[in-house]
Formats: sequence, structure tokens, C-alpha cells
Amino acid sequence: MKSKYTYEKLDTTLISSFMFYPRADEAGSPSANAEDELLQIDGAALHIRYYLAADKNAPLILFFHGNGEIVADYDDLGPVYNEHGLSFIAAEYRGYGRSSGRPSATHMIEDAHLILAAVMEKLDTLQYSGKLLVMGRSLGSAPAIELAASYPQEIKALLLDSAFAFTLPVLQAIGFDVTSSGISEDDCFHNIDKIRTISLPTYIIHGQLDDIINLNNASELQMESPASQKEFQCVPGAGHNNIMDITGKMYFEVMLRFINRIGKMRKKKPGIR
Repeated sequence: MKSKYTYEKLDTTLISSFMFYPRADEAGSPSANAEDELLQIDGAALHIRYYLAADKNAPLILFFHGNGEIVADYDDLGPVYNEHGLSFIAAEYRGYGRSSGRPSATHMIEDAHLILAAVMEKLDTLQYSGKLLVMGRSLGSAPAIELAASYPQEIKALLLDSAFAFTLPVLQAIGFDVTSSGISEDDCFHNIDKIRTISLPTYIIHGQLDDIINLNNASELQMESPASQKEFQCVPGAGHNNIMDITGKMYFEVMLRFINRIGKMRKKKPGIR
């Protein structure tokens, strides 16, 4: 499946230079606790790293990281997800980490569909049958929301960390001159439009003091989500890159509590409400 939107105006060299900050995986060696896959797509190789829990029925998180990050940055966290009874699968963008090619908005969104198909095939081969969740942090919220909007039967929940609702304010915050660019939100990722179509359980966490993606983004996404099961966690005192530093183990415990409630009906208490 391809996205219903196009992203050509985001693919210019100038905008891409602001939007993407790829860096190589200098270590280049696989984590001892993970399994790597290099997915060949249209002349590029995309790195996917699997931290699979021992329990094959455990929930599985397909994760898209933020800008300036690479899959290897999550090598310490993969086992932590496993300790909390979750499988963690980190996907890479073109030009980042061990992946080849050049990043672009179009490639990031279109590659996400192919990554999901490859991940589902591998999980089926390995006989992992837990519910599949998709998660995006910061820039990664775009491919995560795209997949949740496109595959409501295959994906069981959407998890967002420091996500953006609108693209142009984020570009403005990182130094791009939006006013003279000639682009509008209609030329961008449409996160807010897509989330209006997503009724999957949706979990949103955001730093109160985020100066790159303002807290209002999370509020807009939460408000526009039609999901009957949704949760919004605002982390007091946190910025864009230190939510886990401030929350510690609670980051995983609160998320896991939400995940464990997926598919379970809440009983209403008797009486007038």
C-alpha cells in the first residue's frame, strides 16, 4: 500500500538538509542480544534490529526513532523492553546507521510500508503471535502514524513519543525559513489529518517543556484522535530529549499498563454518572 499523500515539496535538497541529520553506525557490529536484518529496497539496504522477547505471545513494538538518532542508540533500551515483557523492533531510515541510500520524506513514508511487510513476514516465520504495535518518536511519528492509518487490522495500537501534529512549526523551530519557502501544511506529512482516521488504541507521551515540538502538538493529536481508548501523558519538566531521564522506569510501566488494557472492556460502575 502507498500513502494517499505525496511529499515532493519536502524532498528538495534544502528542506531535506533541515529535516534529516543522518549519521553512520560507527561500531557497525550487531548487539549481542539482538538479531539484524538488512532489507533490500529499491537499490537501498534498510537496517532492522529485532529485540525479541522469550515469550512469543508478548506484544511487539515496531519502532521508528527520532532525527539525529540511529537504531544502535537503542541497544541499551531493547533489553529493557524485553524485561517488561515486550519485543522491540527498531527500524532505520535511508542513510542512517547501517542503512544505505539518501533520506527523504517520500522514502521514509513509503519505506515504512515495506518495512512493516518484512517485519510481519519474519515474525510469522519465527511464530511470534503477539499483538503488533507501532511506535514513533519525534520524526518517527510520521511513519508510525502513516502505518496506523493504513493497516488498522494488522496493527493493534499506536504509541507516540514527542510527536508532531503539524510539520511547518517543527521546521521553523529547527531553523528553516518557512515563510519564504512556498510550502504549506498541505505539502507536508498530514499527521493531524491521518490521526483523525485512526480508531486504534492510542498512547501519547510528551515533555511539558519541549522546545522543538511544542506540547500543543500532543494536545492536538489527542483531541483529534477518534480512538475510544486513548491516553495522554504530559511529563512535567521534560524537554524533547530527556523524557526517559526524568521518568525512569515509569516510562515503561505506564506504557505497559496501557498496552495490557488493549482489547479489554472497562466495566462501568453502577449509578448516575
